Amino acid sequence: MTSSCFHCGDAIPSGLSITADIKHQSQSFCCYGCQAIATCIHDADLEKYYEKRQNQRATRPSDDNIGAFELLSDPSNYARYVHSENDAHTMQFAITGITCSACAWLIEKRLSSLEGVNSAFVNVSSQIATVTWKSPLQSPLSIAQTLLAIGYSAQPYLPGEQDLHQRKEKQKAIIRLGVAGVGMMQVMMSSIAMYAGDMDGMDDIYRQLLRWVSFIFATPVALYAGLPFYRGALRDLKNRHFTMDLPVSIGIGLAYVSSTAALITQTGHVYFDSVTMFIFFLLLGRFLETVARSNQSLINTDDALTAITVIRNSESMQIAQRDLALGDTVKVDPGQIFPADGTLKSTLTAVDESSLTGEYNPVIKYLGDNISASTTNIDQTALLEVTQLGQNTKAAAISRITDRALTEKPAIALLADKVAHYFVIAVLVIAAATYFFWAMQGEPEAYWIMVSVLVVTCPCALSLATPTALTTVTNRLKNDGFLITRGHVIEALAKVDHVVFDKTGTLTLGEFTVRNTTLMTDEYSKSDILRLIAGLEQCSNHPIAKAFGNISPFEFSDIKNVTSQGVYGVHKGATYCFGNADFIKSQDIKIPAALVEATNTGLTLYLCRASTLLAKVDLHDQIRPETKEVLERLTGMGIAVSLLTGDTPMSAQSILPTKWFSHYQTSCTPEEKWRWLMNQPSQNMLMVGDGLNDVPALAGATTSLAMGGSSDLAKLHSDAVLLSNHLSGVANAIMAAKRCKRIIKQNLAWAVCYNTTLLPLAVMGWVPPWVAAIGMALSSLIVVINATRLSRN
Repeated sequence: MTSSCFHCGDAIPSGLSITADIKHQSQSFCCYGCQAIATCIHDADLEKYYEKRQNQRATRPSDDNIGAFELLSDPSNYARYVHSENDAHTMQFAITGITCSACAWLIEKRLSSLEGVNSAFVNVSSQIATVTWKSPLQSPLSIAQTLLAIGYSAQPYLPGEQDLHQRKEKQKAIIRLGVAGVGMMQVMMSSIAMYAGDMDGMDDIYRQLLRWVSFIFATPVALYAGLPFYRGALRDLKNRHFTMDLPVSIGIGLAYVSSTAALITQTGHVYFDSVTMFIFFLLLGRFLETVARSNQSLINTDDALTAITVIRNSESMQIAQRDLALGDTVKVDPGQIFPADGTLKSTLTAVDESSLTGEYNPVIKYLGDNISASTTNIDQTALLEVTQLGQNTKAAAISRITDRALTEKPAIALLADKVAHYFVIAVLVIAAATYFFWAMQGEPEAYWIMVSVLVVTCPCALSLATPTALTTVTNRLKNDGFLITRGHVIEALAKVDHVVFDKTGTLTLGEFTVRNTTLMTDEYSKSDILRLIAGLEQCSNHPIAKAFGNISPFEFSDIKNVTSQGVYGVHKGATYCFGNADFIKSQDIKIPAALVEATNTGLTLYLCRASTLLAKVDLHDQIRPETKEVLERLTGMGIAVSLLTGDTPMSAQSILPTKWFSHYQTSCTPEEKWRWLMNQPSQNMLMVGDGLNDVPALAGATTSLAMGGSSDLAKLHSDAVLLSNHLSGVANAIMAAKRCKRIIKQNLAWAVCYNTTLLPLAVMGWVPPWVAAIGMALSSLIVVINATRLSRN
């Protein structure tokens, strides 16, 4: 039996005997709660938790937050926190009690073992768990109860709420900075008096008094204002991955402790002024970095309490935005932001969608059109029927995708992190060697020379060089309507030397209109022919189908699509097919040569019934106004441009001249597009497409881009999405990525030059600690400011 609790480590009250068999051994506990948790962990075969945990004390759970999950039974609250797609539901949990990677391991293993849970991932640093489960096998409440059972308290979390957390942290940072600033000024006043006394003479009693005054004001600076550095150092030691916090904490701690010892023993020098100065300058530099790097989420949590006008049961009322429910009709005045996704119930209005697409020209919306949350109403009072809330809105999806892209570090960022880790180790070794060298030389300032080495060479600028640039350019492109969904995109775009385009919906508008209808039989009128085609295309989202969307369709059954070729279905017992010439010929139907020769420029399709050719339909698509300019711009950048399209040569060449491209291939099936990409020698290719026939190529390309109007499947398999649907975004993104690469190289070069220049000066004792603190803060600030240049055109 032990005197401390097996689970939490607390002392066991005298006379209490609560035990359980864990791994065939009797273990003692301080309460029945710890016994229940340990038993749960044991029953789930997760005893390795006790071997993996670094902190031998576990946090006792609290059920105070369980009530928050019970509130999610309300559909409007549920939609705000949970993203639902079919039966897959995803939610983020803010967890209390995570102290090390063993906690994350335990949570992930336990939640993943639950029936219906597809995945569970825990971020140790942010203490956020992302869980995806299958409804109705699990629910947020059952997951929270499972977490409580193994010793962790949780509460619902929204990515947008990070802004509120950041503001609280900013307030704390300002308070710490204020404490450091006031303390530094007071200590400096005492130090100036002591320096003056050294020159003009001062009694020891007054000198000692001034030292005590310095100690009093320096202590809250060292113990409170410097707390973030100590926490970071402990984290580094625990994770065995070192950052700037470790050498800074060692420098601050040694300086403060030695000065305090000198004060008490009345021997040696006190350097409380240096301690307070470099804590202040370090905090100031970190605060300015945070401000420079800060960016706002698409989800504005301040709006949660905003009063909005809704119409319920024919009555108008004011409610808080967070109380908005599915099916509500919201009144949105000009200048206001739409609070949710929905459909327009009023006649028309103009909408500014720049927050989502980067396109600043207002879009006219008519009755029944879809409107996205976070867009702005322009000139008419609009009525919006709410269809999606919270995590199911388009704005929330974009935020989730951006967050995912920013957490996926490219190779260059991982390399910088690894270099910074080993650089800190080298700094610690060099600082120790510097101290012993100067101490052996009898140098009285050996200690402070070592502190200067520790502070001046901290690799914060090296660590910030890459992530600040990547974050800045990612958010800049998002604001321009270029949404990055994978972390490697910026690095890959900077190397692109070949761009491959699809045609329809990519280089063209994908808005087909019927130019001509040629009847091959007197059995049907032109109107009936179009109604037959509309019936066959009624289940398709392809741009061709949209050309017949306003036509009243005949009823069809057993409709089947043949990708990139055509469609067939059954009407009144007869099988009809509609598609291109190759598709029609595959049905053993001959097309008269005279009919082919009479084909107009554009896209030509044929309608057949059984073996009878009924009609030929000529469709016309328009090239995007910016297509030629963008292709010329890419070519001017030294980038090869290719076209892969499923259209016939005649159809494609009628709109896009072959001379615009390095390679031109028509009549491509989805597999042929994919195989062509796989056989190319270049590994730095960008595929741009929009349709289902582009999905294999988008998935197989080194880097892929889907147009904003693409099918959901195309967007899912792409590395980026062009929300603005403006082709200039392709060239702009490549230019921004190349510029980002230059900025990263500049930042890395500056960081390396700074450290290699200042290190020998510090070793020689030419850099006092407070100057070292200023130099380190300025080096980091220069890196951040240089990266913010990417936010401008």
